[in-house]
Amino acid sequence: MSSSAVDPRIVHLERLRARIAAGEPMTGDLASSFALAATAIDPSATEDTLGRLGGNGGVTLYRSLVGWAALVPRERVLDIGCGSGGATREAARAVGAEGSVIGIDASPEAIAVARERTPDELGITYRVARAEHLAGIPDRSIDCVIASLVFEQLVDLGAVAEEIVRVLRPGGRIVASVMDFDQLRPADAAVFGSVLAVVGWHARGALSGRASRATIPRDLRDLTALRGAGLAGIEERDVQLIAVLDTEEDAWDLFSRSLIGQVLDPLGRLDLRGALVGHVPHTLYLPMRFIRTRRPG
Repeated sequence: MSSSAVDPRIVHLERLRARIAAGEPMTGDLASSFALAATAIDPSATEDTLGRLGGNGGVTLYRSLVGWAALVPRERVLDIGCGSGGATREAARAVGAEGSVIGIDASPEAIAVARERTPDELGITYRVARAEHLAGIPDRSIDCVIASLVFEQLVDLGAVAEEIVRVLRPGGRIVASVMDFDQLRPADAAVFGSVLAVVGWHARGALSGRASRATIPRDLRDLTALRGAGLAGIEERDVQLIAVLDTEEDAWDLFSRSLIGQVLDPLGRLDLRGALVGHVPHTLYLPMRFIRTRRPG
């Protein structure tokens, strides 16, 4: 490909953006296609931004999730939607050399970065696969499933939950993290209000679907999907990541690489940057929820 050729991944992302900007609801296949296309362009975005943040009580995005999973040596772990492998590597360290960890992601680009970032001695197996179809993973072969900030991007949470139950051993557990924007502080709600105003103007279809629902598992549809698959009662733990936005660049680095930033065209991104300028300096508390449940047995 010549240096002047257009990257087809960028063309695809722009077409999806145009549909969302025209008001097509960002739900179902459009939502999942957009998330996959954005990941293809910037596969390490979450790890490079949210993954480096600390939070109240020493919380971190990956280590705290794995800690709540209470992994022990020799366990078998599956990380669904592993991205660039931040949580996968933490899980591998927790289960040790006698354990095993598989990381799957629908994005070949994310899997490529995960492999690059993973030391050989961790012995992680990475696969390009969708969470709805865990082909090649035997029934009852996994002790724990982890999922970091991926549930919100799934088209059919019920189908994923059924596959998770299939591969989990009886008594096996699942631990997931989701963003919890239902719990924003008033000062932080003002920041996100300005951001959403820009999104509503430039990409109004994005203000539908998951963005219009309660945080998992509080939405009845999500709760029904998880319980319908046969999972036991759901435990919840609310935590916060803290982003110190001293400058315009700090705010832009955080938001521009998020799905919010990716859904905007160049003019929208320019407006987003302008909106953020009015809110710095600011210490942004990003609420997050850990969810833990298990397969009965």
